[in-house]
Amino acid sequence: MRLPALAAALALLAGCGSREFDLGRRYEDSQRHPLAIKAYESFAAGHPDDPRTAEALVRAARIYAKTFNRCLEARRHYETALRRFPDLEPWASQAKAGLMACPDYFPIDQGRRWTFGDTASLGKNMRLDIEVKKSSGSVSGEMSSRLFAGAKTIKSEELVYVKKDWAVVEIGPGRRVPILRYPFRAGNSWKERSGSEGMEYLIESADAVVKTGAGVFRGCLKVKETNTSFPDVWKYDYYAPYVGRIKTTIAGPGFENPNTELIDYSPR
Repeated sequence: MRLPALAAALALLAGCGSREFDLGRRYEDSQRHPLAIKAYESFAAGHPDDPRTAEALVRAARIYAKTFNRCLEARRHYETALRRFPDLEPWASQAKAGLMACPDYFPIDQGRRWTFGDTASLGKNMRLDIEVKKSSGSVSGEMSSRLFAGAKTIKSEELVYVKKDWAVVEIGPGRRVPILRYPFRAGNSWKERSGSEGMEYLIESADAVVKTGAGVFRGCLKVKETNTSFPDVWKYDYYAPYVGRIKTTIAGPGFENPNTELIDYSPR
């Protein structure tokens, strides 16, 4: 093939690829989501090394997650984008954030509220109110908490939560610990220090069914937290998709006793 003809053929191929990508954007903008996904996936399959493939994969993943709540497909596209283009921004960062949020076991968006109570009285004896006061969206949030004994406030605290380096980090007076760490699957474990204390974490289950005063929650994480100075007793925190922490229990060899649980939250 002569050079002019070869150049024309390459230009035609490039144009076809651009058309698929551009169609995906137009379909997405007009909320024709199934067609947008099909166009993005077609472009990514035909152009595995094109930098625009990172954007196409992230956009398709985001539609799967936010429009159809199909996290399996969303995670597959996010992971592919990171594997092929680990340093291409902003798509690498968006893919990481997407993986942490589908499902989102610790939502920190503005206006969220949770009310916890002691399991024995469902809040009559002890109640904890938590509210997101300031949020950057999916990256960080500032929360206020108030602990009541009956009607009396006995403790107020300001907490900050940051999602970075594949973890949900809790920052409070004298402590900074990753309370959750991706991947959110059974068997994942990590070790940290909180001040002078050594802490060990283990996701024991990623499909727990939990009943609280606020309802029944499925597909929950069950996370074991152990202070290495007291290895014979530990606690479990349960996290529900798109709700957050819903229950805490105290456990040891052969026992697990409920401590606090969610009794109300918003938005539902």
